[in-house]
Amino acid sequence: MFIFILGFVLLLSLLYASKKLYWSGTRCPSKDRMDDKIVVITGSNTGIGKYTAIELAKRGAHIILACRNQERAEAAKKEIQIKSNNNHIDIEILDTSSFQSVRECASRLKKRLPRIDVLINNAGVLTESHEKSIDGYEIHLATNHLVFNCQIHWDDINLEKESYTPFYIYARSKLANIMFTNELAKRLKGTNITANSLHPGVIKTDLGHNICGRYQHIFRLFLKILSPIIWIFFKNTEEGAQTTIYLASDINLDNVTGKYFSDCTEVQPSDKALNEQDNRRLWLLSEQMTKLNEV
Repeated sequence: MFIFILGFVLLLSLLYASKKLYWSGTRCPSKDRMDDKIVVITGSNTGIGKYTAIELAKRGAHIILACRNQERAEAAKKEIQIKSNNNHIDIEILDTSSFQSVRECASRLKKRLPRIDVLINNAGVLTESHEKSIDGYEIHLATNHLVFNCQIHWDDINLEKESYTPFYIYARSKLANIMFTNELAKRLKGTNITANSLHPGVIKTDLGHNICGRYQHIFRLFLKILSPIIWIFFKNTEEGAQTTIYLASDINLDNVTGKYFSDCTEVQPSDKALNEQDNRRLWLLSEQMTKLNEV
């Protein structure tokens, strides 16, 4: 029995050490202040977005919470003000799945702000059902970026010709974010505007709250049972926000653009994200679908 208890204690100790030394990721190394900086964060009433807002507000930034739900945004605003001791927190209503909402929000921001120093495109969705946005596009494509997939199916933009697998489609949308950002950085070359993308890690957030449909209560119970394992191998929102905070605040990155980061370190993305021809094609098709040139 003693050997069993000793072994169990050693196992727990090793798992705890692996959590702290590896699975939790790297802490943001930058302590740079952001006084008078104007930061717009989409999807910032919960999860990574909210923690990022709290931390950047602590550094003196003026935070704009661009959120879909007014009530939740107001609650987040109060929490951020209290935790950061910074009252320069404002709200803009934004539904990233609606082109009209995005344009209206952009117009209001242009009128009320002298500039935007940092834009953090944090909002995202992961849902099980094959939904379409108000503009008629697949919901992951519309909300997460107006994006496509890891192996771009240019003839099936709305993903209507293949089986609908939420996690796979979500992963595609994230890759397309990187592709689009790389093309954006290329087009902004020679300006003082930079664009970078990042992987926050595998994180326990509310992002997948729509998964499993009517079996959602069973799914949540399953997650609770597995919570000790999830705690070890998944990051929490604070840990997941570190790379975002790093890219937004570190003055040594002011001239870094078109790069991909994970755990506060520049890393190489998938080869698919580095195909300049596909990146340009994605950009042009995005322009066409959003009617950007008509605005």
